[in-house]
Amino acid sequence: MKVIGLLWAGLLSVHLPDNTITEGRLLSFNVHYDVALLEVMGDFQLQVPSFGSSTTYGQDVFALARDENMCLMVRHGKISWLECPMLLNNHYMFLSCDIPEGGSGGPVIDHDGNIIGIVFDNNPGPVVTSITTIRTCVEMWHQFSRVARPILGMQLKAVELLDVSKLEELCLDNNITSGFIVNLVKVDSIAERLGIRRGDVIVFQDSCCSTLPQLEDYLLSLGWGYLQGKSLTVDLKS
Repeated sequence: MKVIGLLWAGLLSVHLPDNTITEGRLLSFNVHYDVALLEVMGDFQLQVPSFGSSTTYGQDVFALARDENMCLMVRHGKISWLECPMLLNNHYMFLSCDIPEGGSGGPVIDHDGNIIGIVFDNNPGPVVTSITTIRTCVEMWHQFSRVARPILGMQLKAVELLDVSKLEELCLDNNITSGFIVNLVKVDSIAERLGIRRGDVIVFQDSCCSTLPQLEDYLLSLGWGYLQGKSLTVDLKS
């Protein structure tokens, strides 16, 4: 479906694939993930999409969109072996191809037709948020009417995405083969007050995650536990 315009008092006009227009309502918008949750009004059935697993680096994907006449447009590319340099958006993954005009917020699918992410038009290029992250946000909102995650206040880079020479150097000098390198620490953040500095390597003792999208899913799991009233601690070293 395609959102045509935002109307007064949180109401939306939603353009459906059969070229009819119906009303919708904005339930929630998450600024961190740029994801909106809508309720569409009407007496009709929409086909429920099939969801795949989380996106992985190097994966072949297709980015979908619809033009103003609701004709389907497709671009083919890969999930690039890169990470986003933007602070607080560590969960983004780069897409190697351009997306169709008007395709920001459109689905990314695998070769089996499963939705595995959502693509956004961003600088310096299209970025993808994994479907596991988005589905967790939706489920969390349905259960708690809000989304919670710890705020790191750091820009990170996964050790496993370093080039071979740097990875070997880090392994030989420090016996580190996984974790996250701190590229930037936000001023007056908790991370800064804890003494974390640029160049530090953060390692999870239980190796629960090795890429930034996996780390994002882990942070959301901590937020889920927080909303359930659990007392949680994280075992890591830097």
